[in-house]
Amino acid sequence: MSVGRETRLSAWIERFAAHFAEEGIPLIGGRILGYLLVCQPTERTAAELSQELEASSGSISTNLKFLVNAGLVTKRTRRGRQAAQYRINEKRWVDLIQRKLDALVSVRELTEAGMRLMSGDPERAVRLRTVDDIYTWLATELPAVWERRPSSSR
Repeated sequence: MSVGRETRLSAWIERFAAHFAEEGIPLIGGRILGYLLVCQPTERTAAELSQELEASSGSISTNLKFLVNAGLVTKRTRRGRQAAQYRINEKRWVDLIQRKLDALVSVRELTEAGMRLMSGDPERAVRLRTVDDIYTWLATELPAVWERRPSSSR
């Protein structure tokens, strides 16, 4: 791979990590996820990840434990090989999205309950109604979109 492409790939991994940092995944964890999504071969040891991502072995180890526990990364050991290998668990991303959708529905339930509490007091419910409207729309529309998602071809 060319130096320019590697530089762009590193920048992409950083953007990927920054996005998932906003979702609550530590920055190093996001870097690991981004890297494992595109690396070849598909499996890496913790030492290889540490070298490739220029991160301490302790940070890599801590974040790998987090990602394995979250189900986004799998760990595999092989007889005769000392170091475990890690790879992305692309099938668990569906679960990640499903949890986000469930969280949206949960917020909708909260706004709906708030609207019931505010019945008879429309002036106090103005801001809540705005939030409730968008979550009502999301809770109505997203399940149908989710059901139409493409199945993985791999």
